[in-house]
Amino acid sequence: MEPIAVTAALLRAQLPDVPLREGASVLARVASRGAEHAVLVIAGIPVAAQVPPEVAAGATLKLRVQEVTAERVLLRIDAPQVPVGAAPAPPPEPRVTVEEAPARRRGADGEPADVVALAFTSPALGRLDLRIELRGARVLAEVTTPAGPAHDVAAAGAERLRANLEAAGLQSTVQVRPRRPPLDLYA
Repeated sequence: MEPIAVTAALLRAQLPDVPLREGASVLARVASRGAEHAVLVIAGIPVAAQVPPEVAAGATLKLRVQEVTAERVLLRIDAPQVPVGAAPAPPPEPRVTVEEAPARRRGADGEPADVVALAFTSPALGRLDLRIELRGARVLAEVTTPAGPAHDVAAAGAERLRANLEAAGLQSTVQVRPRRPPLDLYA
């Protein structure tokens, strides 16, 4: 990659505390970008610089001083460019965990019921708890969601879930409720 060139007098005048010796490292953010020039923000001070075409506006650069002459300072990009707001790692993958292993129990009416509880966690919706109780040909699905958009999505899909269970030959009830935050009496 081509080096970044900054006028030495300009850099010394605007950033007297930044070391200009070869091998020194500085961080810069590309505030704006033109065809050949860009505005780098170094130590909070905007500085005009000639930059290679592949340097994008918004990028944060780790630069190393490569050469210092009376006319200019050449800076080499030392670390990969990271656009502002870009996450260094991908978001976590959605996951499903078993909260209550499948088990056979007796319900309040004495009838046997198979019960399982799952938790689905996704970056977009947060944690959704799903409890399924199967009693013969009847199924009860309870979905507990965070209040807000996740609850709206689950509530909108409840009828479709009920219809799909009915199509599979099961009498079904689907309940969707928002998760209430715990009550803190000490607050």
